[in-house]
Amino acid sequence: MKKVLTVVAIVAVLACLGGCKKKCNCVTTMNGQVVQTTTVESTNCAKLNVSQNVGGMVQEMKCD
Repeated sequence: MKKVLTVVAIVAVLACLGGCKKKCNCVTTMNGQVVQTTTVESTNCAKLNVSQNVGGMVQEMKCD
């Protein structure tokens, strides 16, 4: 769970540093199950997509 919050915090910081022009709806999943949904402002939602594999568990964040 700490890794999920870390990824969300990093994405939020990156979104704030870029020009805030567009709202992106992001869904964070862990092994296919939705963990969190957030709305982030960014100029390019696709750049916020993250996927990582830790100890056989897959964590993804997809934004549109």
